[in-house]
Amino acid sequence: MGCGEFQELLAEYAGLVGDARLRVDSHLAQCLGCREFLEALQTVDAALAAQFSGCEPSAAFAAAVRRRVNREAAMWRPSFIPELLDFVGWGAIVGLIALLAWWVSPLIPVWSAKDTLTLNMALAAGGAFVLAAFVIGLRSLADLKH
Repeated sequence: MGCGEFQELLAEYAGLVGDARLRVDSHLAQCLGCREFLEALQTVDAALAAQFSGCEPSAAFAAAVRRRVNREAAMWRPSFIPELLDFVGWGAIVGLIALLAWWVSPLIPVWSAKDTLTLNMALAAGGAFVLAAFVIGLRSLADLKH
């Protein structure tokens, strides 16, 4: 474990118990930087405790804060813009592939009715793929709205 990970644990040092506390204590015995960091945290904690001792928020204040947090959390909705842009991008790619297939299809030699049927089936499969991509994209967009 690097010092950065220990420094995250040092913020909760007073509440550490068991194996976690032993690991942090053994690291502190060897690392001057982490010891200094813990001392700074304890100094700040003591200063804050002294400054705000006796200043407990009322139950009404705590309830008001909880209500506001819940109200703002309910109002926040994730943006569907990145998903919409992905949908547009994939639609453009599929459209370009379909356009390329349509443009190149006259250049494909067809010698018999069987080859014509094979070509038509390939074009139909491509069209089915485009339709499926469109439906899946619309479904994904609908899921984002809810």
